[in-house]
Amino acid sequence: MNQRIEKDELINLLPHKGKMFLLSRVTSYDIENFSITVETDVTEDFIFYEEELGGIPNWSTFEVMAQGISALTGIYDRIHNIESKAGCIVSVSAFKSDTDVFKVGTTVKATAIEEYRDEESGIYRYNCAVYVSPSSQDAAVTATVTVMKVEDLESLSGI
Repeated sequence: MNQRIEKDELINLLPHKGKMFLLSRVTSYDIENFSITVETDVTEDFIFYEEELGGIPNWSTFEVMAQGISALTGIYDRIHNIESKAGCIVSVSAFKSDTDVFKVGTTVKATAIEEYRDEESGIYRYNCAVYVSPSSQDAAVTATVTVMKVEDLESLSGI
């Protein structure tokens, strides 16, 4: 298992840029078992920040989960000298939450563990969890996130 990657290096591993780049750091990853733990510092600059909540809504954490998966893919591709492909979320299922909001000033921890892989179709499924803080033992949000690697994201979207 490998450890910490800070934001300044991490930003080179994901296609997300600007306000859409949500991760603050990778705290651990295991490319042999396809798992990752990331952290996100919730600020008022967060793209999903809602002033009336004083933080981000629980539903927005699916994107933190997906970016954790993207980081794992970027790390894997870099280690194996593979050209990274674009990816997109196919579905978020079994979403359960014990909290409505993650407040500003909170550092949210998210984990993703691969449960299914079909390299021919480019479909991958991960069991994900989000914790209110890095030291939390009980997940505040859980979901299954299915993603797909594509040759050309623009042709897939029709844009």
